[in-house]
Amino acid sequence: MNRFGKIWAWLKWPAALGILFWLYWRNQAAIAQIAQAPKDWGYLLAAVGLIGGSTLITFLRWYLLVWALGFPFHLRDALRLGFLGLLSNYFSPGSTGGDIVKAILLARDHRSRKTVAIATVLLDRILGLLALFLVGAIASLTPIDVPNDEKLKLCTLLLWVGAMSGLVGVGLMLLPATTRWRWVNALPRLPVVGHLIGELIEGVKLYQSQPGVLLKALSLSVIGHAGLISGFYCCALWMQQPWIPDLATHFYFMPNAELFGVLIPAPGGVGALEAAVQWFYSLLRPLNVAQAQAEAAGLMATIAFRVVTMGIAAIGGAYYFTARREIAAAIHEAERDPA
Repeated sequence: MNRFGKIWAWLKWPAALGILFWLYWRNQAAIAQIAQAPKDWGYLLAAVGLIGGSTLITFLRWYLLVWALGFPFHLRDALRLGFLGLLSNYFSPGSTGGDIVKAILLARDHRSRKTVAIATVLLDRILGLLALFLVGAIASLTPIDVPNDEKLKLCTLLLWVGAMSGLVGVGLMLLPATTRWRWVNALPRLPVVGHLIGELIEGVKLYQSQPGVLLKALSLSVIGHAGLISGFYCCALWMQQPWIPDLATHFYFMPNAELFGVLIPAPGGVGALEAAVQWFYSLLRPLNVAQAQAEAAGLMATIAFRVVTMGIAAIGGAYYFTARREIAAAIHEAERDPA
């Protein structure tokens, strides 16, 4: 781990919590009003079911990708490593994220096919991001009441560019000729990212004979993201506020908010997702709703979503504490491996 990685491993939580405190401090009076208002706990229970079910669907998606390549891999293995990865997004050794933990542990269990094992995790994340773009792009076609704002137009454009680029990319992946192109075969020689690209290419070659697997995995991704966003909407309804964006509008803006949370290197996107949702709630509010009220509602909805998500991730705690030495040893071994 380089020096920056070591420093960030110590600073990531203070930085994330600092962002949360700043978001709270900006609208503390409106947040206090929401906190004191009656709550509908049935919606929060529904959120637990939707978010928990969607989490299991993401594990099933990865299981399908690994199983299709002939690994001796069972559904219970996908659940174990999936929960470990989910928990590691928040609490992991050093600056390692959940996907990397999953890749390292799967590769350690299948050393003879380490490259392909890691490629399944990379492809799983790519399909997840593509589904995120697809959900938002489709939602932008529905009759939702979105202000005529240049920032929101740019967000819509991002959704469509991501969705179309991803679909074209998946289509090219399924063509055997693609992996024989000269420039594609030169990509693994790139510095820094070349090895990872090479792993992904090797995995793609194996999936080209099973196009149905990728399509099923993509479908599961769309269903999973739809469940997560519906769960978030239930977290917002739990607050019993006079105004929150409707479900269709959540389907429109949440993919961009989640993408922001993924790109910011905070633990589990803590702070980044909250800031993004608060920003969208503020932009989408009607004229009769105060900005402070909208921002407070966005922050509280995201915190409720965060509590539910971290509660589900805590299931991985049982796995983590029984295997923490194995995880630390695997990560240390991976860090010493030049590959």
